[in-house]
Amino acid sequence: MKRREFLHTTAAFASASLVGGTVHAAQLAEPALTTEPFAFAAAVVLLNPTPNSVAIVALPNALATGWVEYGPTEALGQRAEGSSRGQLPLSEKILPFCIIGLKPGARCFYRVCLKPLNYESVYSIKPGKAIYSEICSFRTLNPAADKVSFTIWNDTHETIPTVTKLSQNLNASPTDFLFWNGDVTNDIQLESKIIPNYLAPAQQPFAATVPFMMTRGNHDVRGRDARTLARYVTGPNGDYFYAFRHGPVAAIVLDTGEDKPDDQLDYGGLNDFAAYRSLQRSFLMNAITDPAFASAPFRIILLHIPLFWDTEVPARWLTVWGKNAQGKINNGWICEDGRAKWHDLFVKARVDVIISGHTHKHAFFPGNDKHPYAQLIGGGPDPAQALSIIATATREELTFTLNDLDGKMVMQQRFQHSKIERKLSTPSLPSSYPKS
Repeated sequence: MKRREFLHTTAAFASASLVGGTVHAAQLAEPALTTEPFAFAAAVVLLNPTPNSVAIVALPNALATGWVEYGPTEALGQRAEGSSRGQLPLSEKILPFCIIGLKPGARCFYRVCLKPLNYESVYSIKPGKAIYSEICSFRTLNPAADKVSFTIWNDTHETIPTVTKLSQNLNASPTDFLFWNGDVTNDIQLESKIIPNYLAPAQQPFAATVPFMMTRGNHDVRGRDARTLARYVTGPNGDYFYAFRHGPVAAIVLDTGEDKPDDQLDYGGLNDFAAYRSLQRSFLMNAITDPAFASAPFRIILLHIPLFWDTEVPARWLTVWGKNAQGKINNGWICEDGRAKWHDLFVKARVDVIISGHTHKHAFFPGNDKHPYAQLIGGGPDPAQALSIIATATREELTFTLNDLDGKMVMQQRFQHSKIERKLSTPSLPSSYPKS
C-alpha cells in the first residue's frame, strides 16, 4: 500500500463514492407525497474525513437536489455540486456530496443548500425555493499534527437516551473526529431503519462539526436489508476496513463480522465472513508496512468484537448460542477467527492496543505473553453501561479516558513509548450480556 493510499481518499473515488461506494440516491425508493413544509429532515452529517477531503450527507424531507458552499472563512466562496456521471444529486431521502482539495488540519466552513423539485415528468421539472443549513465548520485530519483527540462510541443499539446523551456530550466537548465502533443498531431488517439510526440518531446533530467514521458490529450485519447499509455509509474506501493517520496515531479499522461461525443454522447459509476476514488479512499485510503506519508513535486497531478475553468467560456465553453444524459450542464472546488470521500481523506491526466493544461492559487487558498488545473494551447500550472513550495523543503519550454519560471518569489507560500505565487494578466481568 502506498503512503497516499493510506492517508487519502482520491478525489476521483471520493466524488464517486461519497457515502459508501454505491449510493444511487434517486433509486432508493419511490418519492413519497408530503404536505409538510420543505426542510432538512435532520442535521447535516460529516463523514469519512481525510487530510484533504470530507463527505457531506444532507437529508431532505422531500424530493430535492442541492449543493455545498464552502471555504476557509465564513465568506465561503467555493461550491461542491455533488455530481456523479454527469448528473447532479436527486433524492427525497439522502443527498451525498464531497469537498476535496482541502489542506491537512485546515478549518473549513460550509453550508448545504437544498432545492425542492416538482418532478411532474421527464420534460417538466419545476424547482422550488432553496433553503440553507446554518454555517458550520470542521477540520480535516492532519498526519503531521503534534496533538490530536478523538471519541469512540460502541454498542448504542438504537438506545435513544444513550445516543442523545453521547451526542450532547460530544457537542459540548468536541474532539477531532468520532469513531462509531459497531452495533449502531439491533438489526437492519428494514432499510428504513438506516437513516434514523446511522445518519440521524435520536435526531441529534451529532456530526455537523465533528466528522465521523465507523465499522460494522455483528448486529449491523443482521437483518434482511443489512446489505443495503453500504448504500448509505461505509468507510472512506467504500468498505468497512481501512486505515488512516491523524497526528501521532495511526489506525487500522477492521470488520469482525458476525460473532458466530458462518455455518450457524440461524444464518440460513447466507454468511461468508470467514472469507471476508481472510481478505482483510491481505489488506493488513500491506497496511502495516506503509510508512504512514509504521512510522507512527502509536499504532491502534479499531474493531467491534474483542480478540482476547484474559479472564474467565461467563458460563452463559458458552451455551447461549447453542451448537453449530459440527456440534461445537459457539462462544461469541471473542472473534476467534479474526484472532487466528490477524494476530501475528499485529505482533509484527508492534500494535499498541485494540479498541473494541461487543461485551456491553468495559474491560482492559494489558499485553502479555499471548498478545503483546493491549485490549480495551467499551461499554454497552443501557445508560448505566454506556461509555464514551476519549483519546488524546501527543508524540510522547496516548491516553484513553472512559467516561460515563454524566462525564465521570470510569477508567483511564496511558501508553508511553509502548509501555502501559494501568489505572484499573483488575478487569471486571460484565454484569449483563448482549442479547443474541
